Amino acid sequence: MLLSFQQSSVPLLFKTAERLLQVRGRGKCKFILAYVSRARSMDTLILDEASRHGMRMIEVDGTRSVVGNLQGVIYEITLN
Repeated sequence: MLLSFQQSSVPLLFKTAERLLQVRGRGKCKFILAYVSRARSMDTLILDEASRHGMRMIEVDGTRSVVGNLQGVIYEITLN
C-alpha cells in the first residue's frame, strides 16, 4: 500500500517541478532531488517521469553514499 502511494506521488512531484522550472525560465533554475533507492520500480519511475517531463537528471559528483543498507544520491534536474 505504501509503495503504491509513493508511486502515485512521483508524477505529481515532477509535474510541479516542471511548472516551477518553466516559470523561472529554462537554464536559470534547478530542481534538486535527494533520493534514496528503496525499490528498482521507483528508480525506473523517477527516471521515466523526468524524461516524460523533458527534464535532464545529472548526478551531483560525490553525493552517492550508503544510507543503512540503501544507496542515496543527489540529482540536479533541469529542463531540456
